[in-house]
Amino acid sequence: MFNAKQYILILIYFLFIQCNSNVEDEEMAAPEKFQLEALSSPSHYPGIALYTLDMAKNRISDVNSEWVLRKSSSVTISSEIKRNQFNAIHKINFENLRNDDDYFEFVLAIHGKLTNRTPIPNEYLKDLTGISFRAVSYDVPVKITIEALDINNVILKSQDFDLSTDKMNMFKMDISDQSLHHLSLKIQKNKQNEVSLRTGSIALDDIYLNNISNITFSPPTNDTQLLQWLKESSIKYFLWNYKAIGVNQGVVLEASDDATKVSVSGIGYAYAMYILAESEGMINPQEAKDRIEAMLNWQKAQNWFNGSQGKFGFPFHYYNSDGSGLYSNSPEAASTIDWAICAAGLRTVKQKYSSDPTIASICDELLNRPEWGKMIHNQANDTYKYGRITKGISGITGEKNGQVWGDAFTEESEIIYLEALASGKVNNLDLDRIFREKKNGFYVSWFGSGFTYNWSQLWTGAIEPYKTNSVNAYQADALSCLSSFGKPFMGLTACSTISNSDSNGFLNWNAYLGNQGANVSGANKSEVIQVSPAPYGATLALPFASDRAITALKEFVKVGYYHPLLGLPDNIRLKNYPTNIDVPVPNWSTFDINIGPMGMAIDMYQDKIISNLYLKDSNVKNSLDKLIQSF
Repeated sequence: MFNAKQYILILIYFLFIQCNSNVEDEEMAAPEKFQLEALSSPSHYPGIALYTLDMAKNRISDVNSEWVLRKSSSVTISSEIKRNQFNAIHKINFENLRNDDDYFEFVLAIHGKLTNRTPIPNEYLKDLTGISFRAVSYDVPVKITIEALDINNVILKSQDFDLSTDKMNMFKMDISDQSLHHLSLKIQKNKQNEVSLRTGSIALDDIYLNNISNITFSPPTNDTQLLQWLKESSIKYFLWNYKAIGVNQGVVLEASDDATKVSVSGIGYAYAMYILAESEGMINPQEAKDRIEAMLNWQKAQNWFNGSQGKFGFPFHYYNSDGSGLYSNSPEAASTIDWAICAAGLRTVKQKYSSDPTIASICDELLNRPEWGKMIHNQANDTYKYGRITKGISGITGEKNGQVWGDAFTEESEIIYLEALASGKVNNLDLDRIFREKKNGFYVSWFGSGFTYNWSQLWTGAIEPYKTNSVNAYQADALSCLSSFGKPFMGLTACSTISNSDSNGFLNWNAYLGNQGANVSGANKSEVIQVSPAPYGATLALPFASDRAITALKEFVKVGYYHPLLGLPDNIRLKNYPTNIDVPVPNWSTFDINIGPMGMAIDMYQDKIISNLYLKDSNVKNSLDKLIQSF
């Protein structure tokens, strides 16, 4: 039995527990002061956007630079993306901010990586006046510190700001230092006015570099100026993603968010784009030539015969930037289409620098390496493959991968057969083995993907019978977009789009759409999808359906995703959204083989610099005539 004193103590204990529970319940039930407002379109501010959460790719910014979260050992943090229509923010939750030296920080590179750091392109820092960002605290007011750092991680300037809990405010730190490389937004325990602060959440959005202009950028409305902006954005990719290797070698990286990977077809486009960069005055002639020669030296140093970096004289599709081959065990380690594109770039370079014996000699040596005869199927009892060129071979065994070119129309096949003929090593190549099927009055590719109707003409220029075929194909693209999206988009072509949204709201952009195309194609309609039109695909149509293509590019602008330096996104997801997405979202992570053709297509429409050089190669001209006669 309990005595009276014990009863009283027990009663007090239970009352305390109940009271504490009620307080916790009230705290849990209390609504957050900050509510994310819905936006009917993407927002823009003066300056150059670095981080807006539109793409919501984990650890990658809108400009494809790296971001990370760092913290002291005792602190626990987590990230999530919050959305309300076109409004997306990065919410960072923290716990155990206990000791004076505890902290966590969001660190963002302006360009490239936070490790193996590279200089920032001048265009980002031109007329720099400051850094701005928007932020809010979810619980109690928090003091945040912004630090501007140079490439050696030295703090150039820092400033503290107070985050409120009811509104996401804009903050700005003035800085004009041209050595700026990356920045940090940091929460430090010893700077907080609320000494009991241990747990909470903040949200970040709209990190910008500010410059002397206080006008918010919007794309040009004039057709010529619009195309010039897009052409320059395409060229910038190749200027900014060039990587010097040693003393006299260099590469352009396959993707701006990858510090080491190189594609051989991307190098082919890089050759062309440096010629265009010089023509546009975006690089001086000597530097353009030096970089082209460095890329030639990088390729010349590789062994394309022994299976380490190539096989049968064909380079591998992919390399590390140091020149070592990748995926040698792949059944298509050496890819004929990727070599054909690289070879087109080499032939163009040879004509551009025809008076330079060193460059001409390297081009000739590289072009003479491939043993094209070993890429042709010669088993007469295989009626499907016989006489056709393989799509790829194993880097180890040289075994053909089982897939062939020529079984359906595509300009990929056309440029492969063109290069095989131009090599002079397959004069007996049976062009009758190229199957070309007409539907709705034109030759269709299997999935009707837009790039398949302007992959060889990017180099040759618009030429019959390909030209009329492309006119009809891109009309089908436009009509299919109108039917599928209800607006005059174009660009139903291959691209990488959203695969899923993870549990924290970050988007994974690793679903490759090789089967995105128009309603008219060689495949069954159920095999073709239309979800993420690509601006580069619309630009490919420019030489054949200029009015429709320009209208489509302006329609992309209307969606609201654009950048003063990067131009338009690689593609925009317009339908079949993943969980928690109900508006279009952009993919800013582009590839060399997408962004290069954009610039080349504009040149093809305007000045024809690349095609005029490429067709000076007599082997190309004669081989092209043979291909045309095979229709």
